[in-house]
Amino acid sequence: MEGAYLPGNIRQRMQELMKEHKITQAQLATRIGSTESAISRFVSGKTDKISTEHLLRIAKVFEVSTDFLLGEVNTPDRINFDIEELGLSVQAARNLYTGKANAEIVNRLLESPRFAEVTYMIEQYFDDTLAAGFAGQNQMLTTLSAMLRRNNKTDAAVQAARTVNRQKVPVYQADLTIRQT
Repeated sequence: MEGAYLPGNIRQRMQELMKEHKITQAQLATRIGSTESAISRFVSGKTDKISTEHLLRIAKVFEVSTDFLLGEVNTPDRINFDIEELGLSVQAARNLYTGKANAEIVNRLLESPRFAEVTYMIEQYFDDTLAAGFAGQNQMLTTLSAMLRRNNKTDAAVQAARTVNRQKVPVYQADLTIRQT
């Protein structure tokens, strides 16, 4: 569903959406918990009554806004979502709503083509996967440095051991290092 539609009322929008999604009145009725005859009477104009609950369910079935169904806007994109649908905590939604979180940055993050990659990195940060990886890397560098110093007493070996030691990364600063590369 791309772009905007021509102006229309709820009956016209329902007909357009059913045609577009190849859904019959009977199928729509089943999906929203109504009867085919109730949908038919409404779409044909024999009745003007449709419950708010059915309107909300129709919007969810077609993944459009209720404003679009009602003909208030010509773009079907939903602008209002339940917090649970989005998977946000109440506190996260409150932070966005009150401006404690920068909505522009959140939008840029969500729209980024690298969103999945970035969220994976954040997930690793929160579950300490990155810290554990860098701790392991640091341990390996410590071992290598010790081996260089112990097995070879030349100036080149000592310099190599120092170079190896400088490559260690503080485990909780690893996320900054990754972002810089």
